[in-house]
This record gives sequence, C-alpha cells and structure tokens, in this order.
Amino acid sequence: MITRRDFLKYVALSSATLLLGCAKKEVTPVTTPTAKPTYKAEFVLGYGKDHKLKGGKWGIGFFPKIHVLERLVEYDLKHDEYVPSLAKKWEVEKDGKIITFELNKGIKFSDGSEFNAEAVKFTVEWLKLNHPLGAETFESADVVDDYTVSINYKDAMFFNLAKMAEFHMSIMSPKSVKPEGDPKGEFVLPIGSGAFKVVDYKEEQYAIYAPNEFWYERFGIKPKFKRFVVKFIKDDDTRVMALKSGEVDAISDYVHGGSAYTPRNLLGPLKREGYNVFKRIIPLTWIIAFNYKKEPFNDVKMREAVDLAVNRDDVVKIFDNQVLPARTLFIEDAPGIKEAGVTYEYDPKKAKELVEEAGYSGAEVDMIVDKSQSDQILVCQLIQQQLKNIGLKVKLEVLESGAYKERRDSGEYDMRMYYIGGTDRRFYLRMYWRFYPGNKWSAYVSERTGELCKKILKEFDKEKRKRYLIEFYKAIHDEHGVVPLYFDIMTVVTSKNVDADYYSLFHYPNGIPFGEPLFYNVGVRA
Repeated sequence: MITRRDFLKYVALSSATLLLGCAKKEVTPVTTPTAKPTYKAEFVLGYGKDHKLKGGKWGIGFFPKIHVLERLVEYDLKHDEYVPSLAKKWEVEKDGKIITFELNKGIKFSDGSEFNAEAVKFTVEWLKLNHPLGAETFESADVVDDYTVSINYKDAMFFNLAKMAEFHMSIMSPKSVKPEGDPKGEFVLPIGSGAFKVVDYKEEQYAIYAPNEFWYERFGIKPKFKRFVVKFIKDDDTRVMALKSGEVDAISDYVHGGSAYTPRNLLGPLKREGYNVFKRIIPLTWIIAFNYKKEPFNDVKMREAVDLAVNRDDVVKIFDNQVLPARTLFIEDAPGIKEAGVTYEYDPKKAKELVEEAGYSGAEVDMIVDKSQSDQILVCQLIQQQLKNIGLKVKLEVLESGAYKERRDSGEYDMRMYYIGGTDRRFYLRMYWRFYPGNKWSAYVSERTGELCKKILKEFDKEKRKRYLIEFYKAIHDEHGVVPLYFDIMTVVTSKNVDADYYSLFHYPNGIPFGEPLFYNVGVRA
C-alpha cells in the first residue's frame, strides 16, 4: 500500500521525468536507515546545593521536589492559569476556604503504591505539622472518596490555589515516613510519583536517582539513562571546571533561583567552545530594596533619584548581556505587565536635581550585599559609582550570609541587593513574601500597595486579578518602592555529547511549562 509520502515522491519524480522528455529511466532512491543513538547508563550533573533528602525545616531540596514529587496543579505564567497535574479538576467553595480536588486515576508512586486521596490527606497533615508554609496554610483534609479530597485552609483566598503549585506543596507517598502514613512519624526518604526515584544519598556529596518506570510509562516515553547522579559542587567556577574536565555531563542552576548558578559571563565562552547552553528567562527580578521607614529613603524623591540614576544597560554588561535589563517590575509574560504600561527610565541629570532638592547632596548611605552572591557584589560596586555621580556617597558592606540576614531582618541598612519573584510557580508566593503587610522578608509595603496585594491574593477571577495587578505595578512605580535592575534566568549547560533540547528541559511531556529545568529526557551518547 502506497503511503502519502511515497505518493508525493512518485508525483515529483514523474513530473521531473516528463520535463526531461523521458530521457532517463526513473530510479528509486535507496535510503539507509539512521541508527538510533546508544546512551551511557549514567548521567552526571554538577549542582550547587545539597538535596536534603533526609529532610529539614523546609523539607527536602527543590531539585527532588521537582523530579521525585509532583503537585496537584501547575502554573502557566503566560496565561495566569493553574492547570491540572495530579488533580484532574477542582471546585472552590466558601471563597477559597475549601478546595475540593478530583484526582487523576491510575497514577502510581515509584514504589508501585497507588496515588489517591489518602496520600493527599497524609501530605497535607504532614505539612501542617512539619513545615512552616504548611502550618500557616492548612486546617485539615477530608477524604470524600478514593479519588476526591477536600482541603480546608486557614484563610479564604485565591492564594490557597496558587500555593498548591509551590515546591513545598508537592505530594508524597505515606510510605515516606515511619510508621507509614503517620503525619507525626519520622521522615525517611521521599517517595513520589515524579520522573525520578531515590537510590542513594550522601549529605553534601551526592544524590543518586533512577528513572521511575511508572512515570515514564504514564507519559509513553523511555529514559536515556539508568542512573542519574548529582554531584554537589558548591563553588560556581569549580562546577564549570568539572564540566570542562568531563567529571560531569552537565551543570545546572539551583532551581530555587537567585544563587548557586553558572556564572553568567561564562555562558558565552562555553557556547563558543561547543557546549550546549540552554537558558530560560524567569519572573525573578533583582532589585534595590530600601529601608523606606527612615531617612533618607523615607522620602519618595530620594527613592526616585536612585531609580533614575541606575543605568540598567551597564548593569547587564556585568553578566555579558546574558540577562535582560529590568525596565518593568517583572518580565513581560507576567500577568498585567504589558497592560500596565509603566517603565523605569535612566535620567541621571534629573536624579541629581532630586537629590539636591531633597537636601541630601554629599550624604553618605550604606548598602549591604551577601558575600556569597559574587555577581551581585559587582552590581553593587557599579551602583556605588552611579550614585556617586548624583551626589550620594555609598558605603558598600559585603557581609557573610548570616550577618546579611541579621541586618536585613533588623532593618539596619539604607539599601540592599534583593530579589522579588522567582521561577514561574513562585510568582504569587513571592508577591506575598515581598509585598504583603507584616512579612519579615518584605521589599516594600505602603498602605496603597499593601491593600492591592491583599486584593490580588484574594481574587479568583483572573480578569479582576489582572486589574489589581496593573494598579499594583503602577503604585510601586509611582512610589518608587523598589528599583528593578535585571531579570534573571535559569540555565543548563551540557557537554557536546549530551542529547538535550530546550522544550523537554522546560516542559513536561504533556506540554505544561516549567520554570525549572527537568532532566527526564537527557542522555549521554556512548
């Protein structure tokens, strides 16, 4: 039986023969089948953070939360929609005080046990007892039937649904603890329904995973490795050297965002040397945060002056232009950003005039930065020079992480390097942590912005929520609450013999977009 492709070839060849006056006898081309590549049994990744597979205050690390566990829902930033994952659909009751989830059937955890409503109830109860975010979020969970569970939240708000896509709300098997299914039990190892299952782990050295055969069967694909080894290499430059020496097959950023990443100014050289560089822009914005409750930055004119003094094009040169200058509060895919129509400008002349008008010309201000964030130190040094040009003397203090956090939380600073947002799933969580009244990790809160943040996190209607977001962006801009500097990225760099592609690195097999890199489809050619 002739296929459509063969038919088109036949028609094309026949037409060519007629045009040549049948001068030559038609010859059917012979093609040699392309051999399928073979892959090494082991894939090795260099990574900057321990995976905490034995747990901790905030549970296991973010990498296993993404690869070993899954969530009831996922978040599509571009469309500002929560999409089904482990849950098939859900019903919101009492303005979000109760959300009832109908679960997908036929999903198994990596040990072969069944994912069901009891597993969700267990996870909710475990998080409530053992996790800071769970403790402030959940009241209880009720099993309606084997595949339906109602979750009761402490407050009635849209934010409850948003949290269910968060790293920390990932669902685990009741067998992850001993005694099995006891929320008060001892955490042993994470057992999830995601692409990987845990094989071995040595704190601060490595984690070893194997493919979860049930996950791969669910999506109809086959793994290209038998073992996935993650070596913990804290130093950024040392991870790059491990890639170049062949010690690891790839290096990746810490999926939390903002630290333990491949130095941005090395991405270009690595690409020119033949390494595969994949990068995805995420809604994580590095900013200058002010101590806006005391002089001089309790004066909006002084905050505006700093905003206008920053040349963002010079900032991104520090990163070899691998990141983008932040002329808006978040990337354009973030809900409401394009519609808000507000941008941050560079005008050093006006900035200097504002400093003089406010009476602070020649004043000294301090700026703190975390010593572990080497790129941000360079950014602060540049800002120090740019603010000198408008009449401000900046005393830059590079602090150890612990000292930085103490100064941040106590308010003993004038300015600091900070970040808002995160990977896509954290958009609303960081809205809460950075702009909601009363949080210790806030970047800026005024009466106007605080009330808008409350409305955003309460509103289920997407269009109404977008209108509040637009008002919020305008308010932050009008009040010059923070100074956006640049948009960060999430990267993966692989050796030349690694098969990987952008789509599968940043999407689930069913098309759900991911802000964090996924390694289910990578392989090292033998």
